[in-house]
Amino acid sequence: MRRVVRAELLRLLRRRTIVTTTIAALVFSAVATLTIVTSAKDGPSIPGRRDGTTVAELASHGGGTQSFAVGVSFVSFFVFVVFIALMATEFSGGTFRALLLRDPHRMRLIVGKLAASLLVAAGALALAELFSFVLSLALAPSKDISGSAWFSMAGLGDGLRDYGTALAGIAGWAVFGATLAVVFRSAPLALAVGFAWAGPIENIVSQSWAPGLRFFPGQVLGSLIRGGSADLGLGRAAVTSAVYVAIAATAALVLLTRRDVTS
Repeated sequence: MRRVVRAELLRLLRRRTIVTTTIAALVFSAVATLTIVTSAKDGPSIPGRRDGTTVAELASHGGGTQSFAVGVSFVSFFVFVVFIALMATEFSGGTFRALLLRDPHRMRLIVGKLAASLLVAAGALALAELFSFVLSLALAPSKDISGSAWFSMAGLGDGLRDYGTALAGIAGWAVFGATLAVVFRSAPLALAVGFAWAGPIENIVSQSWAPGLRFFPGQVLGSLIRGGSADLGLGRAAVTSAVYVAIAATAALVLLTRRDVTS
């Protein structure tokens, strides 16, 4: 497993990839922080950060990473698409089949590749949260917000929680993306199914069927990333996400080990 992870990291952590990832994290942080901070209004707290945030929330001890947490929930679908493309091209391009000639353990190979990709994603999230915090500090005076509470132990705890829930949600999307890649083995087909379900189907149906916000996988992961929502608390979102991810991972591994790799 370590050799697989190390080899995949060597492939992913090239200079171009590192520079691109750093720039993407900076752009994301700038857009998310500017949008959230400048649009924050006075008023009561908004449960679960579903519709933005308020000045009072930004002034609290968790305000320094609030923009990061809200922003990640909106770009998680993009991460889902990236993981579909990364894993599906391994099959359609014949790369996975070629790797099996060196290491015939299919489960170890795909788990190692997914773990390496998540390590890169974890680093990108850490950069994004750091950039977002610094930008929030710079923008806080424009809203008459004092950032002193952000440096308290409670602020540190909120920052770690926001990072943890964001990483857990991204990991869930990654597993779902890898599952679609294993099922369809074609990047265009897997992307089409992923786009259709996690995009219009979930969002349109959940607007007319309220329970969808508590049961659809994409909506559940969104609530997890946001640290809970008005429709689904953090605890239930974490448990439901874990169940969905376990089912998806089991299905992908069983299918991978029992079906021939022909491309």
